[in-house]
Amino acid sequence: MPSIFNSETKRRSLRNKKVIRDRAIGAVIWVLRWVFILALSYLFVYPLLFMLSTSIMDPSSVNDPSVILIPKKFSLQSISEMVELLKYWDSALLTLSIAVSSTLAALVSCSMVGYGFSRFDFKGKNLLFILVVLTIIVPPQTILPSMTLNFQFFDFGGILSLVPGAQPVNLLNTVWTFVLPSLFATGLRSGVFIFIFRQFFLGLPKDLEEAARIDGCGAIRTYVQIIIPLAVPAFITVTLFSFIWHWNDLYSSTMYFTGDVRPMMPTLNDLDALLQRNMGTSAYAARTYKAAAPLLTIIPPLVLYIFTQKYFTESIERSGIVG
Repeated sequence: MPSIFNSETKRRSLRNKKVIRDRAIGAVIWVLRWVFILALSYLFVYPLLFMLSTSIMDPSSVNDPSVILIPKKFSLQSISEMVELLKYWDSALLTLSIAVSSTLAALVSCSMVGYGFSRFDFKGKNLLFILVVLTIIVPPQTILPSMTLNFQFFDFGGILSLVPGAQPVNLLNTVWTFVLPSLFATGLRSGVFIFIFRQFFLGLPKDLEEAARIDGCGAIRTYVQIIIPLAVPAFITVTLFSFIWHWNDLYSSTMYFTGDVRPMMPTLNDLDALLQRNMGTSAYAARTYKAAAPLLTIIPPLVLYIFTQKYFTESIERSGIVG
């Protein structure tokens, strides 16, 4: 009996030690996981905190070495002056109109093209899709000079040349330089959007379309009434990607807009020249201004992401972008 009792006691002791060891290992892993998450978050959040802190700092205290993240004197002088210098409201409205209109056009055209590649069989289908993929690979800088000339002397595909006395239309400095390519699925990153829609539509069962065809629905009606409601995740993904890419576009906006009011990125890119020409400030003394200008630029996409990040993460998992 004593031996049996002692063996049972040893087993319980070993079991308790194992439980304690497992809990200790779990606690260490939990701590390391959170340390890693906090460290990684700090890398992304710190530039935003630094930008916000510097932009609301009084410009007179910029040379104080004791000021790091918490300003001694709060001031909105830099933000207010950047709003005026960058013509912020006009530039933001122009950028917003480009992003929204181009996104809506891309949703219509790219979704239809992606649906066609996923559901219809036609001659040269594979070759055309390879060309779509090539538009993702080819740098846009190779075609933008010719695109700029086409928009500067736009003649609606040669139609105006057939009309006596008609002159080409200059579409530069207008939103049509972005909207027209998006309407025909050749706009900014349209190849990526077509690929996303195609991959998503390939994952949908064909039984629904066959049932709709039996009920007398044509291809357009089936697409509008059945496919689009099922493709909400893909539409959300493309909407967010398209809006952010159009908002942050620099190269195309610099080529297409040369007037006084330009989109946000070209204006922000010329910030040093604007500061030197209009304020005569040195690079070090203009630190608060250089923080306020990017802060004003990222506010709209940041607000959009805050309110849509839940739908974005859900949609990116359900869409075909990772397939």
